[in-house]
Amino acid sequence: MRRGLCTIVLLTILTTAASADELILTNGDRVQGQAGDQNNDSLIWHSENFGPLTIPLEKVAMVNGSPIAAAKVAPASSFSNTYTGAVSATGAYASGNEEREDWDIEGSVEWREGDFRHHSGINYESHSLDNSPANEEYRLDYGIDWFFQDKWYWNNGLFWGGNDNRAIDQHYALGSAIGRQFWDQESGALSAETGLLWVSEEFEDQSSDNRLTWSWAADYRQMITPSLELFHSHSLRVSVSDLDDSELRADLGLKAPLIQDIFTELKLEWIYDNQPVEGTEPSDTQLTIGVSYSW
Repeated sequence: MRRGLCTIVLLTILTTAASADELILTNGDRVQGQAGDQNNDSLIWHSENFGPLTIPLEKVAMVNGSPIAAAKVAPASSFSNTYTGAVSATGAYASGNEEREDWDIEGSVEWREGDFRHHSGINYESHSLDNSPANEEYRLDYGIDWFFQDKWYWNNGLFWGGNDNRAIDQHYALGSAIGRQFWDQESGALSAETGLLWVSEEFEDQSSDNRLTWSWAADYRQMITPSLELFHSHSLRVSVSDLDDSELRADLGLKAPLIQDIFTELKLEWIYDNQPVEGTEPSDTQLTIGVSYSW
C-alpha cells in the first residue's frame, strides 16, 4: 500500500513538471509555471513558487524555447470621436422710401471617427430691392478627410450650388486634394490643402463651362483674446488649360460670445473672378453682422 502511494505521488510530480511551461528572462533566470494574459507591455505568468507575476515583455527572452510574440500595437488614431456644428443667421428688412430684404443662413457640421474627418455645409442667401425678384445664392457641400499619416490627410469633396448675382444657374464640382493639419486646438487651428478640382457651370444664358482646375485652400482660426476669435478661409482655383482663368474666394471675420453657445459674428466675404460672365463684375464683396449658435 505504501509502495502504491509513493508511485502515485511520483507520477503526479512528473506529470506536473511535464505540463509546466518554462519562461526564460533576459538575465538568464528560468521560471516554471503557466502563461496567462498578455497585452502590449507585459505578460501575466503563473509561477509555481511565487504565484501570478506581471513581467514586462522587454525582460522576457523566451517561452518554452521560443521567442515570445509581442502583442501587436494598434496604430493610434489621429482623432478621437467628436461631433461639432454651427448655424448662423443674418437678416435685414426695410420699408418706406426703399423696400429691401436681405437674408443669409449658413450651417456646418463636422464629425470625426478615428482617422476620418467628415464635414458638410449649407449656405443660402436672398437679396431683394424695391420688390424686384430676389437674387439667390445657395451652396451644399460634403467632404471627407483621411489622415493617413499623423497630420497629413487625403481629402475628397462634392459641391453643388448656384449664384444669381454672377448669372450662374447651376454649379457642380468634384475634387481631391492632399492637405496638412498643422495644428487643431481649442485656442486655434490651421490647415492647408492642394489638389485638382473638376468644375462644371451652367449659366443663365444657357451656355456652360467645364474645366479641370488646380485648387489651393486654407482654413485658419485663432483666439486673439480669451473671448474674441479671428477666423479666415480662402480658396484659389486656376484652370489647368487656361492659366488666365482663375477664381479666388476669401472670408475674414471676428467671432465673440454673447451667452453660452451663442455668438455674434462680423464677416467680410470677397469673390474675384478674372473671367466673369458677360454683364457681371469680376469682384463681389459683402459685409455681414449676424448671430450664430455652436455646439
